[in-house]
Amino acid sequence: MNHSIKSARNGFFLVLVLIVVAIATMAVYSFTDLMLAYDDSAYLSGDIVQTRVNVESGAEAVRLLLAEPPELRVDYGGVYNNPQMFQAVNVSLGDDNSTPSNFSILAPGLNDEGRLAGLRFGLQNESARLNINALPILENSSAGMMASVLTATDDEDSSGDTTSDNIAVSLLLTLPGMTEDIADAILDWLDEDEEVRAFGAEAEYYSMLPTPYVPKNGPVLSVEELLLVRGVTPTLLFGADANRNGVLDGDEQQRFGATVETAGSLGWAAYLTVHGAEASKRRDGSFRVNVNQDDLELLYEELSEALENDDYATFIAAYRIAGQSNSTMALLSGNSGGGQQSEVEGRWTADLMGELDLSGGGGTSLTQILDLVGATVTVGNGDNARTYSSPFSEDLISMGIYMPILMDTLTTQEVEVMPGRINLNECPAELLYGIPLLPEEAVEGILETRDVNSDDPNRQFETWPLVEGLVTLDEMRLLTPLVTCGGDVFRAQVVGYFEQSGVSSRAEVIIDATTVNPKIVLWRDLSHLGRGFDLSVLGSRSFTGTEGNDGGGSEAGN
Repeated sequence: MNHSIKSARNGFFLVLVLIVVAIATMAVYSFTDLMLAYDDSAYLSGDIVQTRVNVESGAEAVRLLLAEPPELRVDYGGVYNNPQMFQAVNVSLGDDNSTPSNFSILAPGLNDEGRLAGLRFGLQNESARLNINALPILENSSAGMMASVLTATDDEDSSGDTTSDNIAVSLLLTLPGMTEDIADAILDWLDEDEEVRAFGAEAEYYSMLPTPYVPKNGPVLSVEELLLVRGVTPTLLFGADANRNGVLDGDEQQRFGATVETAGSLGWAAYLTVHGAEASKRRDGSFRVNVNQDDLELLYEELSEALENDDYATFIAAYRIAGQSNSTMALLSGNSGGGQQSEVEGRWTADLMGELDLSGGGGTSLTQILDLVGATVTVGNGDNARTYSSPFSEDLISMGIYMPILMDTLTTQEVEVMPGRINLNECPAELLYGIPLLPEEAVEGILETRDVNSDDPNRQFETWPLVEGLVTLDEMRLLTPLVTCGGDVFRAQVVGYFEQSGVSSRAEVIIDATTVNPKIVLWRDLSHLGRGFDLSVLGSRSFTGTEGNDGGGSEAGN
């Protein structure tokens, strides 16, 4: 009996050992599985960090490119659509040289009608958007500008052809889905006073909300701040572009019932900015000559060096002393620079400069560079007075020669940065149609003929519609304060990604290149909205093969 009990006990310990071994095995398995999960997590975290580094590398690459003057950027392929520089740029091949990671920089494109559509590999000029902080300034200037239109056209009924006598309201009303009450509410939010517009809203309205707040009554810091304005909704501001990639994806079209042809499908955010500005510099990066500076002797020296044409330099200096512009705006402001114009003796030449004294300073200032076109200079007094015409004549052939020189070299303001003008070459058609000073026929002509990549020097400046006969000289003078073909603040949507996995990071970056050292003024992380683009769109330039293929694989197509 004792023997049987002992045998039973030995059998019990055997079962106990088996249970312990099984538990230990499960524990080891669980621990191993957990360690593998942690290992995968560590690699995934490393990959995420790498994609973020890719995005930062892309942003720094843009800063480096924008540090070059505009005429040198062209040698690199430009910044508008340059797949060689902005698509599938490799940052790392990984520790094993088989896990390439890249960055791509994308921006919304424009179709043949000038509407936002498609994608390109490049930067978006912030001057191609409407700077909402410039709207109060435009509104204050509207009365004088519209009066200039009437004077230039000699047609008192011409104001009825425009959408609004208020340029700011007219520009806002061209945005898809914009109404007059929302436009007034936006302007009330931006202006400094507490006076309520006909359809607007001020502090009295906002104080009655369940969560009251006060209007900004000043410049906003971001477009998203408009969500605080009465009537502005996320759908109006951002449209159907839920992942903020600048295009309508298939799922977004189904979810919102919108297509790329639907007006406002990308929202107002695609048309608005608070950062648009341009530096007062020449295309080679040097500063422009201020023709309104007080020291005329210094002005003449700077003009001679910059223009390399004595007739041009001496006429501008002479104009500051005894010039008279035929500009409508100059006449309205009383800044005509003299009395009644005498009969023209002939065209101005540098030989006549000896009759003027530059040491006495100038009594005439230029409102804008176009005041020089078709202007006159009178030398002498009384019966000895003689009037000479400008070397900058009004015929289009001559304009095609001298206009890019004037617009690139000269300025009328002692400022380093000019904010708010709209880029004629890159802006959506809606913004062009919103400028009441621009005839509809001219807008259609601009949309049909504009080319961002044109090598014509005239196309680099806002006066090209004048040179090509799309607008008159008086119309161009009125448009110049509103439009440009430049801009030195750029938006980049940078995607960092791996070619062989779905790990990615995405950010929207705005870079201000108005200074010598371009600076990032906005960094918005969009990674939580997904990669935003298919790998086939982002591109692949790796020659490495997939895992297990020691030989070099074929290059993936862009």
